[in-house]
Amino acid sequence: MLSNAEILRKTAIFRNMSPETETILENLKENVFSAGEKIVDAQDFESFRGLGVLLSGKAYVFGKNREKEVLLNRLAEADVFGAATVFFREKEAVSTVSAKTKCRILFIERSLLEKIMENDFAVASAYIAFLSERVYFLNRKIIGFTAKSADCALADYVLRAADENGLLTVNMSRIASSLNIGRTTLYRVLEILRDEGVLAYDGKKIRILDRELLEKRSKG
Repeated sequence: MLSNAEILRKTAIFRNMSPETETILENLKENVFSAGEKIVDAQDFESFRGLGVLLSGKAYVFGKNREKEVLLNRLAEADVFGAATVFFREKEAVSTVSAKTKCRILFIERSLLEKIMENDFAVASAYIAFLSERVYFLNRKIIGFTAKSADCALADYVLRAADENGLLTVNMSRIASSLNIGRTTLYRVLEILRDEGVLAYDGKKIRILDRELLEKRSKG
């Protein structure tokens, strides 16, 4: 069985913590929750402002869409939660964390976390990187959700990426990743636009045939 320090070093935030930080965290009292028990209650958010580390067990993170609970994430050993809300100004959180199995949790209060980050740059840097990755992930999700359609997104991409002659050398994997759509969907949309006479595509390059119509398609 791993020690708490070994589990903490498996997390993205405390992987490179200093020996001093490790000593501080090892002296914290861990909390135990039974299966089905709420670890963090969105309605009682003010009772705890800090970072949680799952030392053992499994937990779920739920959000609410009106009155319906929505599963947002699954947590396991060495996962952290609450990072985005430690310095949150709102009085109510957007998610609740519940124990799926018996869980051991290490809670790190905001004041202690601030002290650690002041004295341990590795933790502060990792914390920023952790949040940055979350923001990037969410931005990609938002792009995917708000795109009116795959053909709209592709049309806009081609208009922006094509040269002055309307030519674009393509890498299908890169385009699919950029648009956050599958390659199968991308090929299907290309076929539609090609059949409509909007684009020409030979497997390596895309040529704009009807810029006016392509601009209309890009607007949905």
